[in-house]
This record gives sequence, structure tokens and C-alpha cells, in this order.
Amino acid sequence: MRRCWPWKQSLDRAPCSSSKGQAMAEFALVLPALLLLLSAMLLAGFYAFRAAAADWGVFATGVSGGSYPAPADAQARLSVAWLDIRERIMVDLDASSRQARSRIAIQDSRPWIFGIQLVEAQRGRGVFRLWRFYPGPPDPGGVE
Repeated sequence: MRRCWPWKQSLDRAPCSSSKGQAMAEFALVLPALLLLLSAMLLAGFYAFRAAAADWGVFATGVSGGSYPAPADAQARLSVAWLDIRERIMVDLDASSRQARSRIAIQDSRPWIFGIQLVEAQRGRGVFRLWRFYPGPPDPGGVE
């Protein structure tokens, strides 16, 4: 057996100890943690994207509901990526106070792999002033 000193190890081309296969063993130990981290990042990104779509839907339908003489919230809903989010957005127009209110409430649970239940809970509300012009002054006691 050949003796190897730490200061000579960097000078020699041949390694001092046999470490063949060590990288493969370390990779096999770290791989499950890496896959778990990758799947957690993927799920978090998916959830954030759905939350942003719900927020966008509340904003777009509220603005479009109050901006035009005829409600245009049906066209604004088409810009929301998911059908289930699109169907749950509610818009209320109140012409007396010149406001449009849009809201969403989602609370779902669905099974996933290994018996894990994925829970999604979104809740949002927006109140928008109607942007169109009305003839004459506002009604007395209104929100002006």
C-alpha cells in the first residue's frame, strides 16, 4: 500500500485512497431531498399562479363592470386562465352609489398522491367606483 501525505496529494495525479463510487452513493442519498424540494417549489409556484389569477379576475371584472354602460364582466372573465376560478367570480353593480363590487371565494380540497389532501383557499373582494360619466349632479346622500 502506498503512503500518501496530505501535502503531497495535490502534487500526485493518482488519488491516495480508493473513492470510486462515492459520488454515486452521495447522489443516491441526496436525490430524494432534491426531488422533494423540486416538487415543493413546483406546487408553490402553481398555487401562486392560481392566486394571482383569482386576484386578476376580481380586479378585471370589477373594473369592467363599472367602466361601461353595459356590464362587460363576461368579457373580462375570459382573461382568467382557469374555468373554475372564472365561474366563482361574482360582480354586483350598484348604480345608486355608483360602485361595482366584485368578489371571489374558493375553498376546495382534492386528493393527491400518497393520500395527501391539497387544500386551496382563496378569498378576495374589490370595491370600485364607477368610472363613467353621469348626467347632472349625484343624488343627495350619495357617496360623493
